Amino acid sequence: MHAWLARAGVAARLAADHGELWVPAALAWVAFLGWLPFVLAVARPPNEGDLTVFGAGLATSGDWPVNAIRLAAGLVVLALIANTLVAVGEAGLLRLLDRRPAGQSGAALLATARRLWVAQLVGSLPAFAALLALLTAGIAAAVGELQSPDIGGSAWMRVAVRVAPLGVTVLVAVVAGQAFVAAVARRPRRDGGAPRGHAFAGALRDLARRPLALLAVALASLGLHLAYLAVSLLLLRVLWAPIGEALANGRATTSAAPLLLVGFVAIWLCLVLVGGALHAFVAAWWSLELGADAREEPSNREETATT
Repeated sequence: MHAWLARAGVAARLAADHGELWVPAALAWVAFLGWLPFVLAVARPPNEGDLTVFGAGLATSGDWPVNAIRLAAGLVVLALIANTLVAVGEAGLLRLLDRRPAGQSGAALLATARRLWVAQLVGSLPAFAALLALLTAGIAAAVGELQSPDIGGSAWMRVAVRVAPLGVTVLVAVVAGQAFVAAVARRPRRDGGAPRGHAFAGALRDLARRPLALLAVALASLGLHLAYLAVSLLLLRVLWAPIGEALANGRATTSAAPLLLVGFVAIWLCLVLVGGALHAFVAAWWSLELGADAREEPSNREETATT
């Protein structure tokens, strides 16, 4: 436990002392989750009535189920684009963490980005499957609760209770997927550029060898990211309140709204950069944790050989 926390402290100092890590990490961060506070602060989140009308309109439309397929296809395309941006940012971040010369050919960077793109896709499949099961069960539960007699309490709260086990499954899948992707991303340094399948198998061996430590890093990093998202969302909502009020009242050009809007965007960009610093810390922590695991491998192989 002490060594685990010590490596976290070293990773924090490394991220704080090397600002060049923040830019590629910010690209990965904004494509992954950093866009979310901006959208949630500016756009009004749908309420219970909005979701009910949207779901009913989707299901009763003459284009059903083609409209749902188009919606799902659009979301898949957006997810693949985001996955590409995250892979490029992570590849650049890993090259800086590995202290590789900046003048090297970009072929190695593209190869790392491709490996990360595939790893992120594979690692996210269990989470997407669990999320799909959660949404399917949630829709079925919502239809049943909204059509049933009022037995007290919020219908959406009863739906949340019914799908809570699937929510836990989604969380477990996300944490395990994070650990898997981090292990795959750092395998080439230890495998000497072995084929991708070898890296995937090695990542699974890493997780099987020290599951608690690696899953603890994944859970801690997820908690840090979510906490930072909450703080960013709260700050952006406070900053957007006077801007939104001015826009709603038709005073967008006759008040201080333009200046406030410029300040709002500037502060959001600063939050993205700070999110990049946080992401760089997590990436460095993963490298140190998996590096410690790599240092244990020779001794493990020697013990196996002697037995």
